[in-house]
Amino acid sequence: MVLVGIGIAVSLVHVSGFGIFDTSKFHVDPKLILYFIVPPLIYEAMMKIDREQFKTVRISSLLLATLGVVLATLVGGFLLSYVAGLPVIVAFAFAALIAPTDAAIVIQVFKKVRVPKALTMLMESEASFNDATGLVIFSSIIAIAAAQGSALGSPETIGQINVNIPEQIVHFAIVFFGGLAVGLGFAVAARFLFKLMDEPFSETALSVAVLFGSVVVANALQLSGLVAAAASGLYFGNLVMKGKGIMSEKTLVYSSHFWEMIAFFANSVAFLYLGLSMDIQNMGKNLPLIAMAFGAVLAARAASTYPILAATHRFTHEKWPSAWRHVIMIGGMRGALSVALVATLPDSNFKDILEPITFGVVLSSLIVQYPLLTRYIKKAFPENAVPQ
Repeated sequence: MVLVGIGIAVSLVHVSGFGIFDTSKFHVDPKLILYFIVPPLIYEAMMKIDREQFKTVRISSLLLATLGVVLATLVGGFLLSYVAGLPVIVAFAFAALIAPTDAAIVIQVFKKVRVPKALTMLMESEASFNDATGLVIFSSIIAIAAAQGSALGSPETIGQINVNIPEQIVHFAIVFFGGLAVGLGFAVAARFLFKLMDEPFSETALSVAVLFGSVVVANALQLSGLVAAAASGLYFGNLVMKGKGIMSEKTLVYSSHFWEMIAFFANSVAFLYLGLSMDIQNMGKNLPLIAMAFGAVLAARAASTYPILAATHRFTHEKWPSAWRHVIMIGGMRGALSVALVATLPDSNFKDILEPITFGVVLSSLIVQYPLLTRYIKKAFPENAVPQ
């Protein structure tokens, strides 16, 4: 929250003309956030997930990260199209880019009020996988818009989206599971190399190579680099770091501290970037639309989480009490990934509409959902509150 505030303050100082340096010359490529900042966050989060504990939530986690994002995109797109009056393709593009959740703030709340491990595990793993799903769906919608000649044109001329659903499902499966295969392939190959090493710095450097090697190769093959990061992180954390005779205790401590530090800095950069990217003046002009969009996002989150969790609660061994479902729904906050996605679009009327809505909803998510989640968790789990 502080970093976002600093970023907004810097932006406002520059806009007011009182800046001591020209911030217009300072530009962060949003692809740097997507391909260099987000992957380490996913990798480090998945490293900490215990394989046996993940098995207890894997059905709900994967359903929320895939089917849940699809449902949220559909519900959000229809609401924004028919209620807010946005052009169809703009509505669905926004719904797709805003669907991925950011677990960083939620996990900080969980540190203040301890919640069941299964709940923490679900939200961490969902956030790690749904980034990739949202990116794939958003990219597909933008590709459709470009094919129809609307991505760089006037969005007012857009009527319907012509989509070959079976083709898009196959495309998604290839991108998602292809990224999974690349990430696991790099991690499995590196496991044999780790056995040949016994030096903390070299082994940690190899773990960095595994992450970015899998991301670069997956992206080059037009697969999901974010899924590759999640898969390699899960494998590295469970079968390399916890593998018998692979890492020494010294290397294990060194590597753990290294990745915690990298995740801390990556999170800091992501939220600072979020604040710097905010155009407060443009957001102010679109407040009614932002309010409707935020309502649609919350409705879409509810429509995608409650049915899935109810189904897994009834038909699988994964049980989700009502209070837990409410935490998962409220905890679906949005972060820097959504801002980075909209920033990657070329300058156009299409982007001019999406940008202020995205910024406004992400900021509203931080301002509204964070205190609401904190209060609800303290009420739902009063016996687990950490003394301040």
